[in-house]
Amino acid sequence: MAKQSKTDEIKVTTTTAGSHSHSRIQKWVGAVISVVILAVALWFLHHELSDLKAESILEHIKSLPFSALAAAMVCAAGSYAILTGYDALALRYIGHKLAYRQAAQTAFMAFAVGHNVGVAALSGGSVRYRMYSLLGLSGLEIAKVIVFASVTFALGAALLLGLALLLMPAAETAVLNLSPVLLNTTGFLLMAVPLVYLLIAAFSRTPVTIRKWMFSFPSPAIGLAQVGLSVCDLAFAAATLYVLLAPELQIGFFPFLGIYLIALAAGLLSSVPGGLGVFEAVLLVALPGVDRGNLLGTVIVYRLIYYVAPLCLALLLLAMNEIRQHRQLLLDSTLKAGGWLSAIVPGVVSVAVFLAGVVLLISGATPAVSSRLNFIAQGVPLPVMELSHLAGSVLGVGLLVLARGLSRRLRGAYLAALLVLGAGIVVSLLKGLDFEEAIILSLILGFLWVSRDEFYRRGSVVTQALTIGWMGSIALALCFVVWVGLVSFRHVDYSNELWWQFALHADASRMLRASLLAGLTLMSLVLWKLLHLTRSLPSSDTDSSEIERVRKVVSQATDPSANAALLGDKKFLWSASMQSFIMYQVSGSSWVAMGDPVGPESEWEDLAWSFVEMVDRYDGHPVFYQVSGRTLSLYVDMGLSLVKLGEDARVSLESFSLEGSKFAEFRQALNKARKQGASFEVVPGPGVSAIAADLHALSDSWLEAKSTGEKGFSLGSFSESYICQFDCAVVRVQGSIVAFANLWAAPAGGELSVDLMRYGHDAPNYVMDYLFTELMLWGKSQDYQWFDLGMAPLSGLEQHPQAPLWNKFGHLLFNHGENFYNFEGLRNYKKKFHPQWQPRYLACPEGLLSLPRTLLDTSRLISGGMKQLLTK
Repeated sequence: MAKQSKTDEIKVTTTTAGSHSHSRIQKWVGAVISVVILAVALWFLHHELSDLKAESILEHIKSLPFSALAAAMVCAAGSYAILTGYDALALRYIGHKLAYRQAAQTAFMAFAVGHNVGVAALSGGSVRYRMYSLLGLSGLEIAKVIVFASVTFALGAALLLGLALLLMPAAETAVLNLSPVLLNTTGFLLMAVPLVYLLIAAFSRTPVTIRKWMFSFPSPAIGLAQVGLSVCDLAFAAATLYVLLAPELQIGFFPFLGIYLIALAAGLLSSVPGGLGVFEAVLLVALPGVDRGNLLGTVIVYRLIYYVAPLCLALLLLAMNEIRQHRQLLLDSTLKAGGWLSAIVPGVVSVAVFLAGVVLLISGATPAVSSRLNFIAQGVPLPVMELSHLAGSVLGVGLLVLARGLSRRLRGAYLAALLVLGAGIVVSLLKGLDFEEAIILSLILGFLWVSRDEFYRRGSVVTQALTIGWMGSIALALCFVVWVGLVSFRHVDYSNELWWQFALHADASRMLRASLLAGLTLMSLVLWKLLHLTRSLPSSDTDSSEIERVRKVVSQATDPSANAALLGDKKFLWSASMQSFIMYQVSGSSWVAMGDPVGPESEWEDLAWSFVEMVDRYDGHPVFYQVSGRTLSLYVDMGLSLVKLGEDARVSLESFSLEGSKFAEFRQALNKARKQGASFEVVPGPGVSAIAADLHALSDSWLEAKSTGEKGFSLGSFSESYICQFDCAVVRVQGSIVAFANLWAAPAGGELSVDLMRYGHDAPNYVMDYLFTELMLWGKSQDYQWFDLGMAPLSGLEQHPQAPLWNKFGHLLFNHGENFYNFEGLRNYKKKFHPQWQPRYLACPEGLLSLPRTLLDTSRLISGGMKQLLTK
């Protein structure tokens, strides 16, 4: 058996799910803060724009002169042209030569995506990683490019904003409601940032370490170029909005640049995609002299020019690049092309269905076209129209929820989405002849239908995980829809009677009822999710022929724990050759495999992947329990997180002897037991039935004395049919059996172990030392090389300050958890035999709640249920 060094072990244990808990909590907090900021910004905009009419905003947009639009387009083009220099300069900094065309195209796509999606280092960084990895850059080089671009932007923003705050006229300073001293101090500090950066670049060659990566400062020339590029880029970006607003502004470009940068910084810090709502709110506060309707209309045009148009072009370039990359694949093999498309179709369908839900909800929150209402009222009764309006909102919420299931390829979500989209088309026409909405839903329905083969999993829709992205997306969508509804009917005087008005043109009443019903529907679905714990399982009846196959494979196993397959409480997944299997059972959402696969090691990898694929079809969570150190790379390749459970104590029988001082304690126990009339015997399996009744009575007495119940899955539970399958070691005192242990043997691996170990209340206190000593001597005489004393839970967990949270908690429980389990005492007892310790691990999916869920499901499985877990 391959040995694993202590260093390797530390590396493995630091990849546990506990090490990710802090970052996962930060993601939750960040998502909540973004939602709150967006909600506050939308509330502010609603309050400020409550007296505006959409018609006036549209009129202002139409009145913008072509010259201003052309100038804005030129400024936007100039900004993005300069942005391409970021990556060209970054490539020069890292010393990797690429054609400017390649760098420029990548930079444009990355910045266009980053500006719209938000968190540009991640969203734009993913584009850079995709493009630059194809061009031969390493992961570290790509990371340096991303950091370089972010620093470049920050340098120019700090310089321009600091200069603008220093030179801003008193009138604009008063608008910001901040003291001149504070503004001047902030301005000087911001301007000092690029200056300090350039000084460090000129005189320091000490690299900066970020996590495990090391970055060196660029040369002074590159540093100056960074500042220059960023200043020009931001100036052109601000000019894009300035030339559109110029007729309305009473300030020059430079003061406006400061206000623009403040609004831009607020949007970036909010992490809201594109700074939507936050950017507009800051401009409304900082530019009180501009008509609010004109300002909003101008910002809409600015976003179309600077954000939406570049994004559309970037997506087109990305699509063309992907087609170009896979062109040969498409020509050579339709099957391979189908596999490539298969990877992206569920995600695209999920987004489309989510947007369909948003469309239905917005339709329910906005007024219908009066002429269409008058027309449809001639043939459709008012109650039908009212019910259709409410149904549209309920169906919209349903699509938001089903989108998550479609992204996970659930067959149930696919069938439900077909029905909901079909119903949405009908109600769209019944509630107001919304044929545009019906066309959109029909197109998405057709897309879903042609993609039907991609949705094959049989998991339940209601058992999906409440992920950050899913809940955050739904919350953002509902906030936006409610805001749209309030803006659409801001001129309506709200009253209690409005809830109960049923009339052909009572759109505001329908909006209120639909919004309330949508919220109640979502709350009901979430509660149903929290309370619904059932999960459909594959049928897997084990018959006598399968048991015989299992027994044959186990007889050739190298690990004694393979005998757990004979407990009768597991399902089996077989390899294609039927020479190896994985034993598993389902508990909650976890599909727990006991140990490594059993059978020839050459089949383990394919079999383990088959298990993961099977679990994936049922939308479960694959778990490998008590796996050995030699298979860790396999589980890491599967994307699973590793947790050290404890260490197995394995005694070398070749070196075990009662001679000398090393095992003197056991020599004394052996002599004492023999003097008092104790005897030891290994009863062969066929003969165990003759003493089964005595063993059963002894087992019941032991369970009662320990106030515990039978376990399962990883441990045997007493039954005569089970105990008679194995040889059994018994200790007799004056002819009566006082202790026994059934033997798990693995002759192919030269290893012997025990499962059930029970002794009576009247057994002498030396009985277990005597039993183990005789067993080891017997095993040695039968040419076994190893004796497995079993695992010491929570043993050997690292206590380095940087160790995962699980290690720290486990170590605390190991040292101070004697009220729950004698962890330390058990290790100390096994330590007396001078064993070699080998780690055992748990492999489970990553995630903040994955490890607690997995441990709960596995503990419940071993204990026989939640009641037994809590009471025994």
